[in-house]
Amino acid sequence: MRKLIFLLLILLPFLTVADAAPIKYNFSMKNNTGLNFENGSYIIEVIEIFKPMYVRVNITSASKSQERTLYDNEPITFDEIKLSSSFITSTDAVINIEFPSGWSPPKQYQIVRPVAPVGIPNIVLTKTADKTNINNGDVVKFKIKVENNGNATAYSVTLIEQLPSGFSNAPYSTFPPVVKSEIAAGESQELNYGLKAVDSGTFSSEPTIVKYGSKTSKSNSITIIVNEISQEKSNLSTVISIDKKNVYTDDLIKATVKITNTGKAPAKSVLAEGTPQLGMEVIEGDLRQVYDIIPPMESKEYRVGLKATEAGNYSIHLRTTYNDDVIGTPSDSETITVTEKERNYLYILGPIVIILIGIVLFTIKRHKEYSY
Repeated sequence: MRKLIFLLLILLPFLTVADAAPIKYNFSMKNNTGLNFENGSYIIEVIEIFKPMYVRVNITSASKSQERTLYDNEPITFDEIKLSSSFITSTDAVINIEFPSGWSPPKQYQIVRPVAPVGIPNIVLTKTADKTNINNGDVVKFKIKVENNGNATAYSVTLIEQLPSGFSNAPYSTFPPVVKSEIAAGESQELNYGLKAVDSGTFSSEPTIVKYGSKTSKSNSITIIVNEISQEKSNLSTVISIDKKNVYTDDLIKATVKITNTGKAPAKSVLAEGTPQLGMEVIEGDLRQVYDIIPPMESKEYRVGLKATEAGNYSIHLRTTYNDDVIGTPSDSETITVTEKERNYLYILGPIVIILIGIVLFTIKRHKEYSY
């Protein structure tokens, strides 16, 4: 009997070791799922599955926490736990775990992530104008400020802007303005355009409307007073000055043409033209001149050179037409008196006299020779 007891005492440690063999479990797990060992003493959470290479897990114990990568069938050890992954797909993987035999089986659970509060976009519109009391024909510059004061992006943003009566789109301006389709929280956008007054009276620029999702925002309205103005006209006077009034034929006559706008509005499409009288011709410049515009109290000036080929009395005639005088107003220079240039025969008489003197001297000389 003593021998049997002694034998049992010797075998007891070996039996205890055999009972303490680790427990192996296989768990099919998806992303954002976890295993809880011993009431939280060890926690394993799957945070990423990458087919077909690895599973990323976060392991936590009472003393530490770290992320580890489990490659297919390549086990790792974390404290008292040994684990690996296998059968990795795009949605789940098998987690193989060995843990001490004295532990209870782990509890599998779904990880609940905190949900961010749902944001709400809030579009605020402000409309301004650079002036609200203008004359007919003036341009008003409008600015629309679009602000998202909410805490979420506004999607599918559209803008409605009505053209007020009494106005037309100003040159080089885009109407209606275009708003961005998405406006992030805290973001703003400025829209600018110009309108030209085409009628007099009191007009209202109605509120700008912005729609986004199921919501609508409106701006303020703006009242514009357009004053009637009297129709001002241009008035051109053309003066032709000449440098001399008495000349000989073929002499150069210099003429200066000055066109002055004495009216209160710009003269547009200005044309000055004329044809020299018979016996006179233009040899420098051109009597015909064109100007797009001559502003009030301003002048345009040009010069021409002429000559008369025949004797007589001449005058330079021009007619000036423009937008406020399509028939044209004639203008004349002072009378130019042209005299036939006297011919100078001295250059002919000189050689003749020399020839005659030579003949006389030659005759006298020959006479003396024959006398002997």
